[in-house]
Amino acid sequence: MRIKEFTIKNFKNIGRSEECKIRIPTVDNEGSSDFLTIIGENNIGKSSLLEALKLFLPENDTPNTPTLNMFPFKNLPNNDSEAIEITIVFNDFNQADYNHHFIRPYIYNNELVLRRRWIDVTTSDSNIPFEVYSPELTITELNNDRTWNQAIFDNKSQELRDLHTRFVAEKELSSPTIPAKLKNEFTRYVYMNNSDLITEGDVQWMDNPNGLSSNIRSIMPKVIYVPAVKLIDEEADSNKNKSAANQITSALFEHHLNQTQEIQEFRNSLDSLKTIFNEGTRHAEVLNLEDKLSRKLKRLMDIEANVDFEVPEVMQKLHLNSNIYLKHNNLVTHPNQQGNGVQRMLILSLLELMAEQLTNNALDDTNDASHEGDEAIWKRSFLFLIEEPEIYLHPHLQRKMRDSLIQISKHPLAQVICTSHSENFIDLADRHQGIVLMQKNIDQGTTIKQVENNIFNGETAIEKRNRMRMLLNFNTSTLETFFAKRIILVEGDCEVASISAIKNKIQERKPEIKEQLENILREVSVIPCNGKLTQKAYYEVLSHFGIQPHLIHDLDSQSSNEGNNLSILNLIGSESLRLTHQPNFEEDIFNKTWTSDKPWKATTLIYENFDLYQEKLMRFFKFVIGEDNYISLNLDTEISITN
Repeated sequence: MRIKEFTIKNFKNIGRSEECKIRIPTVDNEGSSDFLTIIGENNIGKSSLLEALKLFLPENDTPNTPTLNMFPFKNLPNNDSEAIEITIVFNDFNQADYNHHFIRPYIYNNELVLRRRWIDVTTSDSNIPFEVYSPELTITELNNDRTWNQAIFDNKSQELRDLHTRFVAEKELSSPTIPAKLKNEFTRYVYMNNSDLITEGDVQWMDNPNGLSSNIRSIMPKVIYVPAVKLIDEEADSNKNKSAANQITSALFEHHLNQTQEIQEFRNSLDSLKTIFNEGTRHAEVLNLEDKLSRKLKRLMDIEANVDFEVPEVMQKLHLNSNIYLKHNNLVTHPNQQGNGVQRMLILSLLELMAEQLTNNALDDTNDASHEGDEAIWKRSFLFLIEEPEIYLHPHLQRKMRDSLIQISKHPLAQVICTSHSENFIDLADRHQGIVLMQKNIDQGTTIKQVENNIFNGETAIEKRNRMRMLLNFNTSTLETFFAKRIILVEGDCEVASISAIKNKIQERKPEIKEQLENILREVSVIPCNGKLTQKAYYEVLSHFGIQPHLIHDLDSQSSNEGNNLSILNLIGSESLRLTHQPNFEEDIFNKTWTSDKPWKATTLIYENFDLYQEKLMRFFKFVIGEDNYISLNLDTEISITN
């Protein structure tokens, strides 16, 4: 069972004017993503997406109720339409999922759709239901019968009578009558064993059907959350409940130690301990304790005490009594005594172990048919929510972190969603469908841009994808385009070097605009694409994300309306979106023909003979920064030579 998509409404600045829907592509589609990467400028709401998922899903460190800060404008809703609403759609069920009696009855059209809504900050989590979009199930033969006793079943089909007999025996009911509180459970039991006896009603949102909320925590993905700005020494402490290290260690312990002989012997010992509390084998000391406590109670009222013992689940708490220490130069220290980088590397190492473990345990292994019972076969999935996985790590370790997360997410029982500002987590060539771009809209809310289809298609699909791979390998700064206000795609490095040299000459002659010019250029991203065909490929990719690039390219002694030049014009649709040079940049501006060392030669000429080439250089620079910026800097007049 995996998350197919999730929708958020009215959570902080997300989904205010329209719902925010994010889809997670399946791994086996070409161009699909192994995991989602949420990108966007600072304070746009990337972490809020993860926070919303944590609020929806159980067993995490988010408070049971939303805080006032989670509602738009920090105001409580006036009506249901303003409530926080989160919907998650699950699909891709394996056989164990279909056998699970808390999953299969609610699957409709091969999807399980769950919704939760919040309207205040006081209602506890237990009172916020899980609504399910599903048809109502009724037992066809019992549709008109209010009391389900033995006499009723005596007149039903043999199949239903057999199921009734089995259910009564399994539940150890003292009477063959199905009580009202077990009618829904019996209906699910019949559905799981013989769905032909069931009638499906209208599909609708059902509020907590059949006690779903009380069981949902057992089937939802286990959340492993790694924050970015929270105190890292807390997150690296495996002994601290709900820390990142704690959650990962818990999962590792469960998979590595759960079936060991020692753990099995420990479980057997706990089971034998239970016998000293059972009727008939009750230990004298237990009876003595009960008697003493009962005599104290009876002084106040006629009531007795009963002491019982519940056998704890071994693996749930075992890791809390274990610690991870770090040894360096024979000095053993706790992780919180190390630097932030070392602590983050500990998280990385634990994730690498998790990746190896999942890789070595295929789905068929985790659902070993030798186990008895559906509950033993079914395995809970993982959802990794990672804020800025690159934080505190140098580029090489960032790539190791990325590779580990990719490896984790390739397992059928694991999915990864991360927020990032690093180019190492953005892959436009092979995982472009897993990129979610967050942008501010007019009312300062947040809009989502995500490519659902494969960008690279048609006869040239393979070439386009390979060109994009080459561009990303050649220049990882290409991914700055997602954060820039103006994007310029150029053919080579000569243009990039010339922009820097022109800027320096302008600041030299007009020092009063130095800071303003620097600020403008910080918001301009200039990407050398190594040729026109790669320019086209990158332009198409950015266009799918709603980003409008501008192109600067050579005409190569052709007309602007023929060959590749015409192809580019047809792609961008307007001459205003491109600047051309005939036959190429250096000959057009400098009247020079160079075969090597072009960036250095262009820079030297600009520094030494700026006035000679000023007109064409400033035309080029105006296109780079945009006409409005050019005018605001008062660069439409000749730049005088200062004394």
